[in-house]
Amino acid sequence: MTIRAWLNKDHQLPPGEEIFRSERRFALWAYSVSHGQTLFRSTPGSDGLAETTVEVLFKPVTAMKIRAFYQGLLIRTAPAEEAERVKAGCPSVEFGREDRVFLLESSGETDYVISMAVGWHEGVLAPTRRSFFTDVFAGETRWPATPLPGVDAGFGVASAVELIAALRGGGDGQERARRERYRHVHVVMTREEYRDGPYISGSGVFLTLEDAEEAKAALAPHVADCWIETLPVAV
Repeated sequence: MTIRAWLNKDHQLPPGEEIFRSERRFALWAYSVSHGQTLFRSTPGSDGLAETTVEVLFKPVTAMKIRAFYQGLLIRTAPAEEAERVKAGCPSVEFGREDRVFLLESSGETDYVISMAVGWHEGVLAPTRRSFFTDVFAGETRWPATPLPGVDAGFGVASAVELIAALRGGGDGQERARRERYRHVHVVMTREEYRDGPYISGSGVFLTLEDAEEAKAALAPHVADCWIETLPVAV
């Protein structure tokens, strides 16, 4: 298996060919309505040995029949006849010319994902990086709080108890924990005008919007502008 790949061309996906194989344990990790992105992940230690994370992404997904977990995973591009049979089982779905049927084989059973492309990435995932398939791009000023861009169902939002535990832990040589969840905080921003130009700064971080609104009301009369930015904090 190559460490990284993205397959979306006909010559890369010949019918019937095996394109991915791993003996590791994979879990359905994330789904985004935006572009129908479906992500599977094998975490470090899930097979008792590996120190790396492996992610497999299908995009955009039109239809699928999958399981929550796979103990070992083999992905093939379906042969033409099998692809037609799978599509015939979804009579209400309108498929495009580039929709391909990917067969997911594990433990003697076969599932499928119908999408235009599939890719994977293996490596060491930094504690605050949500996925190999989520990056900060030029022009963006927000830390990605979710594994996939787009509509978020909110499953990754941490509870207040988890946030408090995260604030109390860490540091002093402790091993860095993965930041799999997030909590929003509210930052009161101010702009002051000086002779050499404006000065913009964060003037306070609050756990509730109500507290941030009170702080904003207190600061607003003393500055040129004052507003609240809601940002995700890794937990």
